[in-house]
Amino acid sequence: METANLDEILRDLVAGEELMLVDLTMTKLGRSHIIRILVDRQGRVTISQCARLSRKVKDAIDTDMLLKGENYRLEVSSPGVGRLLHTEVDWKRSIDRKLCVELDDEVIIDWLEHYDAGVLTFRKGREVAVDAIRKALEVLE
Repeated sequence: METANLDEILRDLVAGEELMLVDLTMTKLGRSHIIRILVDRQGRVTISQCARLSRKVKDAIDTDMLLKGENYRLEVSSPGVGRLLHTEVDWKRSIDRKLCVELDDEVIIDWLEHYDAGVLTFRKGREVAVDAIRKALEVLE
């Protein structure tokens, strides 16, 4: 398997569905490949969006013989609420979501309104540099 080629194709398929790629892992376990794709978008990603992307990825792998007939398992899903936030994609996809952000000396629980150049802006006007964050995750209301 040429992972660089497959990686590029998977990233293009995700972008084509107007989704954000949160994580992509491709591993080999015995004789099978495991491909895990985590996607999200501002708002929320739906099950039907994950299913549509899964079909497109499967079609691309099978039609173009990207795995040259080898066995594979494909998993396409959203990252879930309890996943720690730390990447630029995480911040962008979390806009308009309620976050719990731990700093050295306080905890902020508020709605993320904006992200730009390493700075989170919350609804109450508070700005936090991502470098100052010890831990952050989305909370359910």
